[in-house]
Amino acid sequence: MEHPVQEWQDQAQSIWAHLTSSEKEKFSSIADLDEIFQACLSHLQQDEEQLIERLCCNVTVAKDPNAVQFFKEEGNKRFAEKQYATAAGLYSKAISHAKSGSEALAVCFANRSAALFYLGQYSVCLEDIQHAQDHGYPERLRNKILQRKAECFQRLRKPSSCDPKLECVETVKPKKEPQTSTERLKEMALDRNPHITNASCALHLNFDTRKGRHLLASQNIEQGEVLIWEEAFASVIIPERKQWRKEIKWDTRITACDHYCHYCLNRVIASLPCQYCSFARYCSQECMDKAWRSYHYIECSMGDLLLALGMFCHTALRAVLVAGCRLFSQSLEQTGSADATDKTKVCNSKSTYHEKYCSSYQSVVNLLPHTENHPAERKFLCGLTAAALYKKLCLIMAKDLVSSTSQTEKSLTKESGTIEDWSSVRQFLGPTVLRHMLQLYCNAQAVTALQENEDESSLSLVKSNKSIRLATAVFPVLSLLNHSCDPNTTVSFTGRFVTVRANRPIRRDEEVTHCYGPHKLRMDVAERQQLLKDQYFFVCQCKACTEELKGKKTHGFFCPLCKAQLEGEEALYCTGARCTYTASQTQLTSRLNQLGNHIQIAKVQLQDNKTDNAKMTLMSCLSEAECFLSQDHLLLGEIMDHLAQAEASDGNWKAAAGHLRKSISIVKVHYGSSSMELGHELFKLAQILFNGFEVPDAMRTIMEAQKVLSMHYGPDHNLVQELKTMEECLLQFHGYPRK
Repeated sequence: MEHPVQEWQDQAQSIWAHLTSSEKEKFSSIADLDEIFQACLSHLQQDEEQLIERLCCNVTVAKDPNAVQFFKEEGNKRFAEKQYATAAGLYSKAISHAKSGSEALAVCFANRSAALFYLGQYSVCLEDIQHAQDHGYPERLRNKILQRKAECFQRLRKPSSCDPKLECVETVKPKKEPQTSTERLKEMALDRNPHITNASCALHLNFDTRKGRHLLASQNIEQGEVLIWEEAFASVIIPERKQWRKEIKWDTRITACDHYCHYCLNRVIASLPCQYCSFARYCSQECMDKAWRSYHYIECSMGDLLLALGMFCHTALRAVLVAGCRLFSQSLEQTGSADATDKTKVCNSKSTYHEKYCSSYQSVVNLLPHTENHPAERKFLCGLTAAALYKKLCLIMAKDLVSSTSQTEKSLTKESGTIEDWSSVRQFLGPTVLRHMLQLYCNAQAVTALQENEDESSLSLVKSNKSIRLATAVFPVLSLLNHSCDPNTTVSFTGRFVTVRANRPIRRDEEVTHCYGPHKLRMDVAERQQLLKDQYFFVCQCKACTEELKGKKTHGFFCPLCKAQLEGEEALYCTGARCTYTASQTQLTSRLNQLGNHIQIAKVQLQDNKTDNAKMTLMSCLSEAECFLSQDHLLLGEIMDHLAQAEASDGNWKAAAGHLRKSISIVKVHYGSSSMELGHELFKLAQILFNGFEVPDAMRTIMEAQKVLSMHYGPDHNLVQELKTMEECLLQFHGYPRK
């Protein structure tokens, strides 16, 4: 998704293949981004422009009346099957395609309100009823929604404006006003660092020629301490590109784009669509207005192109638009051009550290693009992509299009810079987008969220949470952290905000580090080193890599004769003192892969609620694994985890807990007793023990899970809140003594 669609990549590769050796060499040697962009722009000929038009036709975000009917009917089917959450998601898809003020839109809002009512979301149901009325819900059907409205007020125990005779016992308390970013920073004591915004006073900015800018601990830091809390300067939700391809009939899958607000990235129950395109969806009118004023006033009409050109191109443009014309112009004045390479080197030198480092557009501009390190062909692809975007921007900013913009659209243009303002600096937009695209290779941050298993047909009462990539974002302060394969911080996200916490005690003058992806517990050292060199242009010399390179390589295989560990490269040998057993690594790896395939089969069986079949498959996998894998191999832990899920689906809580405890012991060995991975396993065990009425064990596990998950996610995270709800339930209804 970071890169353009394959057809555009193929076209760029074809142009590249026909360049002369001297032209290719030019891209290798040129470090000036303005020159690279102009060279790429000259290669954007009629064939490429026609391809762009075809791609935009193939990937469309236009509203489609036929899609409204299709998704509404699919929603009705799920509603009849009592799959209300899925029905609500399908009605949301229908709403995103319906024209504003149409009867179809009003009916879809009313249908979604019915699904929300059965989900117990009465306040949101009332909002949808109001939306239905605002968009002209038919008079002939009006009694249905008025009755639902009255029932919602009754369930909320709130007097109904439409029925003054309705009695109430209590009124719903008004929602507390959310904290501003400034208030939140002050509450967390992250507003006092004299050198870095959004950071603890326990951090200070340092510089050396080998590491560049990096953060050190200015005092001892305790485990769990919050070090950074920062809002993304720019973020773009990751689309499921296949959903928007015209040749594919409308996709009924509910994805992250349906579940999360495209502006604040918070989870949404019932989204509100953009008035002009079918892609952008928001949690509220406030987020919709903020998005329009900030960037969507330009992006809306080019959504199809942005889907085709990929996430890096889209995020690069978003960063420019969020900055606004005024800040963009100021940045150009400071650097003299869109290529700030020389100025950036000065900004990264130690002499400028008397200036406060801020989470700002100037800090984004000052991130290194590493132009000299990127492969020439990558620079060409990025340059050609930026050129295609630039051509479209020029068309949008042309005066004849501005004059034809509707009055409604005009009234919503960005307060700090209208479309006309950009025309004065548009010659710099292309090179700047190219700069940001190259920066993103080393500085883009994947925003993650916990995706719950929302299969309403699933028999399991135990939630299975997995982390998904939700968005691509730029965090200027977070970008100060260097990489370690065994970092001393944990990064978590709440919407557009990132929180960095210490995952272990950090000593004074120790560097504060963050994992860029390749973690020592998930990749071997050779794979990590290669990935970091290819993407980030450095050879990792962290303690984890250094120790692993010096040590002997193990593979998690054991000797079937004496149960000792096997070591070696291609030919593995037993480490037992008197054992002469040897084995082929290739054969054992093949056996391991086959075992993994059978586990995948069991997972599918679990998803299809074929628990008996899944148990048989998993028990067979367990027997096979115990023949050649060490007792703490992660695959054994995975088998135990799935067996726990299967037993829980059948209500066999005691058996489920036994399997999960074995999985937890393996997770502890690999990830540690305070790891995020352990926290998630403990959360599942807490659910199992809670459902099995194992009160003392459940309470102990709940407290342990709370401690671990709070350290990584904070006390307000939904998982921690669920644990607190379970705890309160045990205290109230099971007579467990209070602390």
